[in-house]
Amino acid sequence: MSSGTRRAAVTKTDLRVAVRDGEQLLLTLGLPVLFLVFFSLVDVLPTGTDDPVDFLAPGILALALLSVAFVRLSISLGFDIGFGAIRRFGVTPLRVGEFLAAKLTTTAVLFAVQLAILGLVAVLLGWRPSVSPLLIPAIVLGLIAFVGLAFALTGVVDGLAALAVANALYVVMLLLSGLVFELDRLPGFLAAIVKVLPSTALAELFRETLSGSAGPAWAWVCLAAWAVAAPLVGAKLFRWG
Repeated sequence: MSSGTRRAAVTKTDLRVAVRDGEQLLLTLGLPVLFLVFFSLVDVLPTGTDDPVDFLAPGILALALLSVAFVRLSISLGFDIGFGAIRRFGVTPLRVGEFLAAKLTTTAVLFAVQLAILGLVAVLLGWRPSVSPLLIPAIVLGLIAFVGLAFALTGVVDGLAALAVANALYVVMLLLSGLVFELDRLPGFLAAIVKVLPSTALAELFRETLSGSAGPAWAWVCLAAWAVAAPLVGAKLFRWG
């Protein structure tokens, strides 16, 4: 069996599980749609725009990528390791790099579905994006960074611990990364600190590239650094069981 065939088999299995798992669908699609609709129609967040959906849509898309590439994958890997499912892969010719690539492919497919559905909902709410071609590299860097972080996290903790830590980090990044409100609303020292988070850089790049702009240099450098470092650390820490 070739390397490509092995990756395809893992990807197919992972997609089937994701589609059938109601909790994963709620996390990766239900909650982002709920946040987008509610906060677009109920003007309670300080977005700094005339129409809240103009600010919220890019942030919610970034949140969707975070939920599918980091939280969903961390929880899935954590429980698979805890229950011994990952250990079975360790006795096959499948390599860690191939396994990581398969998970990245699965995540990319799931995010494409998220992007289509959330984009349609946002347009129905009045959003009119001006998409820059630089959105594509921003998505790619974000996917690589957060999938790598998921592997790194589950290389340290698994099972219920992965569930708890991933959800805690999700809440922190949701509240502090400028996903649903402007970074300027944070105290100056805190705003400077959270700029090193990949979620902050991703939200900024989504917001700018979906407005037709290139985005700030600091966000590209930050997200690119995470996209390089996270997979390397994840591959080093990941274990088959």
